[in-house]
Amino acid sequence: MPSTEIEKIKTLLQINNAIIHQRSREGLFREITALLQPLFHFDRISIVLNRPGRLAWDYFSPAIGVLIPGTHQNTMPPEKSLVLVRAMTERRTIVADLVHGPVLPESDMILKAGLKWFICVPLLMRDSVLGTVQIFYRNAASPDAERMALLEQVAQQIALAVDNMLAYEELERLRDSLVEEKSYLSREIETLKETQDILYACPAMEQVMKTVRNVAATDTTVLLTGETGTGKDLLARFIHRNSPRSSQTYIKVNCAALVPTLIESELFGHEKGAFTGAAARKIGRFEIAHKSTLFLDEIGELPLTTQAKLLQVLQEREFERVGGTETIRTDVRIIAATNQNLRAMVVEKNFREDLFYRLNIFPVLVPPLRERREDIPLLGKFFADRFCAKLHRPRPSFDKSAVDVLLRYNWPGNVRELQNFIERVIILKSNQTLTGDDITPILNSSAAQDDGAATLEDAERRHIEKALASCSGVLAGPRGAAEQLGVKRATLQYRMKKLGIQADMYRKA
Repeated sequence: MPSTEIEKIKTLLQINNAIIHQRSREGLFREITALLQPLFHFDRISIVLNRPGRLAWDYFSPAIGVLIPGTHQNTMPPEKSLVLVRAMTERRTIVADLVHGPVLPESDMILKAGLKWFICVPLLMRDSVLGTVQIFYRNAASPDAERMALLEQVAQQIALAVDNMLAYEELERLRDSLVEEKSYLSREIETLKETQDILYACPAMEQVMKTVRNVAATDTTVLLTGETGTGKDLLARFIHRNSPRSSQTYIKVNCAALVPTLIESELFGHEKGAFTGAAARKIGRFEIAHKSTLFLDEIGELPLTTQAKLLQVLQEREFERVGGTETIRTDVRIIAATNQNLRAMVVEKNFREDLFYRLNIFPVLVPPLRERREDIPLLGKFFADRFCAKLHRPRPSFDKSAVDVLLRYNWPGNVRELQNFIERVIILKSNQTLTGDDITPILNSSAAQDDGAATLEDAERRHIEKALASCSGVLAGPRGAAEQLGVKRATLQYRMKKLGIQADMYRKA
């Protein structure tokens, strides 16, 4: 151990150099450990971070040296860490003699590891306590005054190093989050441009809107149910826009479009090297949506394994990135949507019952278009105005017989089907006065396109098969089916496997 002030100063300067050059907490911890080992000859060293409001402290980095049984996932619960509590609250160094001193809550598990005493030094930074540094010993020798004084000086430098590292990590997290948010917004910009107020005239939708206005001002989880095409996404956006989180970016995830092997990465992010192809750290949607709203569309499509992790995040408001050890706190308002019967899925063991009740805090059923026929003329006029401007076509007009046909039609595809119908009419019949006889074939052609597609799965299969046929079975590349469908190749392959579609059938010999 150094005995002169020059040697002490040299040690402190070496730690300062570590602060400057290291950019990872593991690398910084290893370098600090390498510098201190020749000076203090310890058998174990750890740095524990103070996390106010948490049920456990996190290791700054996994401890080096003798393993202590009873610690779990790099955390140390406060009820087993009396010495750490005292060091932090009293802001002073504590020496714990586990053989001759009083029995402590942590004595048993540390003695089982063969360690007999340790020194716990608080890491003080300005007016806060960042955590503590602990060095443990197998032998029963007591620390001398010179060793204690040097360790306390070193702890001041370690506190600066840890504080700088935590600040650097927060800057990295914010940078990655902003990059992901920018990327997300660039993909959503066209959708956001088309977002409009929800149009309605019928009492059923008036009641729905009254309900969502009441819940929008809260942070309560909302579950939107109803048939496909009824406008659940618009309602979710409406809730966000009228909530205290409206200044933050609204984040949407279509659970049905995610590949099972990548779902957790999309939702919770991953660290570099977490799996094959993870060339860089990725920020997940929960992290991007911090202090905002996360819309989980088609929630019924989530695999059971992901449902379990989602439930944990909703209950504890914290998660870890795939391949990471750092616990990340999140403040996210959840809005989920589905066109499936989640209660029936629970009975069939295809959806977790505990997750269902966690999501079903405030259910909202969105009525189908056939139950809100008063809205058909209002919506039809709105879509006509939009597509006439977009397509630069004069608008057609509908006589009474045409309106009667539209009001009697069952609209299995709901508002989305009405929107598509109006677009076809403007392309085919612009600047004409249409009768019921004129529009019936167009409605029938729409139904014919969907014949046999009694379910959303059937419609999806038909859509993918059509794209494969036009691309001769080619999946990737600028002329591939994935590009045509606007999805990633891995997503297309997953949906094809689920639907039993073989690309070889569409390839030219």
